[in-house]
Amino acid sequence: MSESIADVQAILSRLNFLESQIHELRHLLSSQLVPPGVVTDHPHVTRVDIILGGEPILKSTRTPVRAVVEHWKFGDTPEEISRKLPHLRLAQIFDALSYYDDHRDEIERHIALNRVPVND
Repeated sequence: MSESIADVQAILSRLNFLESQIHELRHLLSSQLVPPGVVTDHPHVTRVDIILGGEPILKSTRTPVRAVVEHWKFGDTPEEISRKLPHLRLAQIFDALSYYDDHRDEIERHIALNRVPVND
């Protein structure tokens, strides 16, 4: 019987240790999360006044963020977008989608302004 008590104590000790590790991990993760409403940096997105009137584009390209977003909204995965726009790297595509998340109203406005009318 003393062995089973020792086993239970060892298990409880291990559980306490694991709980402290979980608590520490939660603290680390929560300190790294971006609070809602905080705009993050976008190293692959820029504006150049003479390219598309200053609309957000991916650096070293003339590709507007809205082009990536429109592919994504039509259901393309970032990998599929990379195949369709092979001059873009996945990092650029993910950053464009992140930029969209931070600036949704602005990009939606650019999408609407560039919508091609369809004659029915």
